[in-house]
Amino acid sequence: MRSLRSTLRSAAPLGRRWCSEAPSPREMQLLQQVSRLENRVHELQNALPPHVKPAKVENWEDLGFGIVPTNGHTRYTWSGVTNAWDAGRFISDPFVPLHIHAAVLHYGMTLFEGCKAFRCKDGRIRVCNLNENSARMNTGADRLVLPRVPVSMFNEAVDWAVRANAEYVPPYGSGGSLYIRPFLMGTGPILGLQPCPETTFMVSVTPVGNYFGKGGVQGIHASIMKDFDRAAPKGTGAVKAGGNYAADLLPLKQAKAAGFGTTLYLDCVEQKYVEEFSVSNFVGIDSKGAYVTPKTPSILPSITNKMMMQIAESKGIKVEARPLAWDEVSTFREVGACGTATVCVPIASITDGDAKHEFGKFEVLKELRDELQAIQYGECEDPYGWMREVVV
Repeated sequence: MRSLRSTLRSAAPLGRRWCSEAPSPREMQLLQQVSRLENRVHELQNALPPHVKPAKVENWEDLGFGIVPTNGHTRYTWSGVTNAWDAGRFISDPFVPLHIHAAVLHYGMTLFEGCKAFRCKDGRIRVCNLNENSARMNTGADRLVLPRVPVSMFNEAVDWAVRANAEYVPPYGSGGSLYIRPFLMGTGPILGLQPCPETTFMVSVTPVGNYFGKGGVQGIHASIMKDFDRAAPKGTGAVKAGGNYAADLLPLKQAKAAGFGTTLYLDCVEQKYVEEFSVSNFVGIDSKGAYVTPKTPSILPSITNKMMMQIAESKGIKVEARPLAWDEVSTFREVGACGTATVCVPIASITDGDAKHEFGKFEVLKELRDELQAIQYGECEDPYGWMREVVV
């Protein structure tokens, strides 16, 4: 114990120097010793009874879209001293200890992703298009000056979390999936605005049911949001930063109080061009039968939308990713909201002041969504190479 105290005291001054000087060989040795001690502490902590016991799912058909306690999550830490990620660990406790001045608490340095694992028709577990999620997270990391997560580490962390929670992947035929939430946040303490000296990358999972419930897919009624803007043209709208979603809470609350299910944002400069729904991309089938989705620098590129566009092109449907004037939307045959959680949900109407535009059909978009889900559940071939098995 005396030698442990001595080691920790020797290592303590490093924290005051890690932003300005490269560590000496002796300091690196001490850091490695501290890292080994921390790993041993985590091993002992994992041997203790968990604060939150894993749930036992008895009826998969009753699953909603919410948090179900599982066996744990994977966690990796990046240090500004070594400029490297550690080897990661699996942690059963769903709580994260943070310094009171952690960057994520004061400056919103956080990004997240959403992806899924599926129990397929052949009984195997597969994840969908993870390399796209990895690339999108690293685009966001560059924007928020957080360290990039190597694609190999991203996939390793997801696979580890899925394998350790394999019993929570809903059975084939239940309509459910294992929702995967990789996220990156600045956990080191800072006072002034500056890059963070420590970053944590975690992957949590939870089983989710059919997003639309037992009643099937119901059309959503949306309203145009003109009192608030979703994102500025040169802001963070194109990355999956946590603050983007916090800013949508008040507009969404007001829309729901008025009886709408979601909001649709227009561009913040002219209020003329379509941007996004609250948490989903806008997709539609225009009067000529083309698949149309807005494209601007402030829209978050949806991976689900990208996959549906590929399927549409394979069927000979013209795909147009372009600026979309709001005045054009009233002529559309179908409109949908597209994202990981919903895949693609029909929009029944969009209200703009006193004008209500209704969309009665959901045929082409449903066909594209059904084919995507058939690929995800292993009911048909995967010609795009999106699915990858996680060997349990």
